[in-house]
Amino acid sequence: MTTTTGDARITVELCGRLADPCGRSVSIGIPAPGLSVPELVARLVQGFPALLPALERGRIRACINETIVPDQTIVRPGDLVALFPPVSGG
Repeated sequence: MTTTTGDARITVELCGRLADPCGRSVSIGIPAPGLSVPELVARLVQGFPALLPALERGRIRACINETIVPDQTIVRPGDLVALFPPVSGG
């Protein structure tokens, strides 16, 4: 994936079925001001098209710096980011 000049690279951990297409983590560039969670997901799909089917199948949750966050949260360079699919069980 190419990055825009000035982008910082972050590693995004992919949990559960999200790891199937590309492995347990991927690295992407994000601008210094950061991206919202949906913008981050869009950038992931742009750089790793194989993730699209897994990301489309349900509500994806984001964890930033070990805290589950709402979609409007901004991901910034240096953040620890993990994405995980919905979990069901009894």
